[in-house]
Amino acid sequence: MNILLNNIKKIILSFIISFSFINCFALAYNGCEYNKVSRLKSVVQNISISYDYRIVNNDVVFDVTISNLTKDIYLYDSYFNKNYYGVDGEITIENYDINKNSYSFYSNLEDCYGTFLGKKYVVFPSYNKYYEDDLCKGIEDFGLCKKWTKVSYSYEEFVKLVSEYKNTPKKEEYVQEVYEKNFWDEVALIYAKYYYYFLVPVILVCGIIVIVSKRKNKFKI
Repeated sequence: MNILLNNIKKIILSFIISFSFINCFALAYNGCEYNKVSRLKSVVQNISISYDYRIVNNDVVFDVTISNLTKDIYLYDSYFNKNYYGVDGEITIENYDINKNSYSFYSNLEDCYGTFLGKKYVVFPSYNKYYEDDLCKGIEDFGLCKKWTKVSYSYEEFVKLVSEYKNTPKKEEYVQEVYEKNFWDEVALIYAKYYYYFLVPVILVCGIIVIVSKRKNKFKI
């Protein structure tokens, strides 16, 4: 009996030890040691992102500089859909023409290659290509004449709005009207692009209301 109990204890102990090793291995980022992952994540936290801009064909492009990189990590650029390897120090990636981009960082070490270490974002300001237009002389503080502001109007609409602004005595009220118009234009554009996301919950809610109403009427009968 004692021999049987001892054998059972050994089996249970072996199972516990094996299970612990399995869990530790799984928690160690697919076999990559914690101290390595921790060190690499510290490197990622220390990475800095800055940008500069250039005007090309009357539009803006941004050049991004990513600093404090090491060869132990590689980065993935979501805009260009490209990995960058073996960078020690900094790298400059040129010609972004978007509002926002993200960079994902992974381990480049052989024993834990591809382990995700973190993500960083860069947000670019909106460039107003009309800000140097002759119409903006003397009213550089007007929203549609500022260099870094979002202007979604065509040039004809821009000329019309700026001319109206220059010719109106109540400029503050006009500015508010222009921004409100721009805001609702943006809302309309977003709805037109993603209306199906709004449509599904509306249909579901209407369906629920119809079903509940029918059940209430049924009980009343």
